[in-house]
Amino acid sequence: MRFPKGKRALPALDLDATKIKAAMPKAATVKGVFAWLFLLVRLPLFLVMYWLRLPVIFLCNLVSIPMLLAWLFAWYAFPDKTAMVWGFGIVSFLAFVIAWTYDFILMAISPQEMMMTL
Repeated sequence: MRFPKGKRALPALDLDATKIKAAMPKAATVKGVFAWLFLLVRLPLFLVMYWLRLPVIFLCNLVSIPMLLAWLFAWYAFPDKTAMVWGFGIVSFLAFVIAWTYDFILMAISPQEMMMTL
């Protein structure tokens, strides 16, 4: 019966740090690729969101303004029904926050620098 030959030793790995660092991409290159990808995605995303801005803001205002009036009326007419009063107030405020956040995101991803102050 023949037995296989003994295991051969693995060749020594050349773990020279300078060679490894030379093979790796530079941090500036990686940042540049991510910046280019961000710009590539940013403009189409901005254009689609800007195109949808009118219906989104319209729907948020369509919900926010009547709910604000309903909240004020319920607060005056039904002070004992706190669930209804809080519901109208929260829905109104949430619709306002969604509209504000949508505009804020549009300003943040705009291809041109926009002034972010009131």
